[in-house]
Amino acid sequence: MRLPVLISSCVSLAITSLLAKNAEFSENRTLPPLKLSAADLDTILHKAQASIAAANGPATDQESARESVKLGVRGHEIEIPHFSLAGSVAFPKELFKFSYVYSRPGEPISSVIIALADDSRRVSVTGEAEDRVKTTSTLIEKELIRYSTVIGGAQFRRVIGVCLSGGLLVCLGLSSASWWHTRAKSTLGVLICSTVGLLLVLFLPWDRYLPGFALYQSYSPFPLIRYAPEIFLLILVAALVGIPLSYFLLQSRRKV
Repeated sequence: MRLPVLISSCVSLAITSLLAKNAEFSENRTLPPLKLSAADLDTILHKAQASIAAANGPATDQESARESVKLGVRGHEIEIPHFSLAGSVAFPKELFKFSYVYSRPGEPISSVIIALADDSRRVSVTGEAEDRVKTTSTLIEKELIRYSTVIGGAQFRRVIGVCLSGGLLVCLGLSSASWWHTRAKSTLGVLICSTVGLLLVLFLPWDRYLPGFALYQSYSPFPLIRYAPEIFLLILVAALVGIPLSYFLLQSRRKV
């Protein structure tokens, strides 16, 4: 009886050891909206590459890693077999989709995916060495977080769009009713401002002005140009507050 038990125990230990050896760990990170230049992203990719190389060591010809970069240009994806951007790739002034994929199976770090787009931004690192996986994913996340922005992204645009549209519709309805009865020029001004504001909210390409991810060939040195979408949004919000305020002030003066 002892021999079968001993054989079974040895087989079980061998299987357990084999599974433990081949087990892979994965770290997935979700990122906030990002805005950065190609040179900044280049630096981050080189740091990630250095961390991967430190974990995996030099690759031989038989086990060379596969790398690819995909750029979203006007609704199309362009794939290039290189991880450097600013030094080797010419692309338009701005991009709103980027992905980097590294693959070398059976290594401490076997896979790295950096997928950045308007609707989602994520970093995924997989490998057999848990500490190396965590170190690399934390490094990439920390470097990208430095370029995060609060104003931007699909969810942000939906919330702001609903609030602005609702407020402007209320102003439009009240000013229309008031102008229909009074025909006052001041009320007509409020009506026109409400209409223009609503059209701007509905038809401007806000996915380009307030994207969840934007990659620029270079930043403008002038803050007014660099932060033009944010400044315009603040002006629009101020106008939304000012339009109903002016309307109620006009109504109160008329009653007096």
